[in-house]
Amino acid sequence: ADDACGGTLRGQSGIISSPHFPLEYGNNADCTWTILAEPGDTIALVFMDFQLEDGYDVLEVAGTEGSSLWFTGMNLPAPVISSKNWLRLHFTSDGNHRQKGFSAQYQG
Repeated sequence: ADDACGGTLRGQSGIISSPHFPLEYGNNADCTWTILAEPGDTIALVFMDFQLEDGYDVLEVAGTEGSSLWFTGMNLPAPVISSKNWLRLHFTSDGNHRQKGFSAQYQG
């Protein structure tokens, strides 16, 4: 589907991107992706592109050591390494000002 966003991803590698990437994502987006690796494995998430409305549109990444990581704005985040065999990405956007969004590659 056109507006499909979120879901569970399995396998050794793949790409996650915001809805419509590389076109602008929609307003009021709310997407959750879960990446599952084999038990005992960790997951590396490497961002290739990242453009969100600073402070309003946010990507939260859970599954790392400590608390969740929050990314917003135009700076490319550093690679994320999971502490377990899963990572969860939660992307939300507000009601105005859209950007290109993000694209990231994951590797189990």
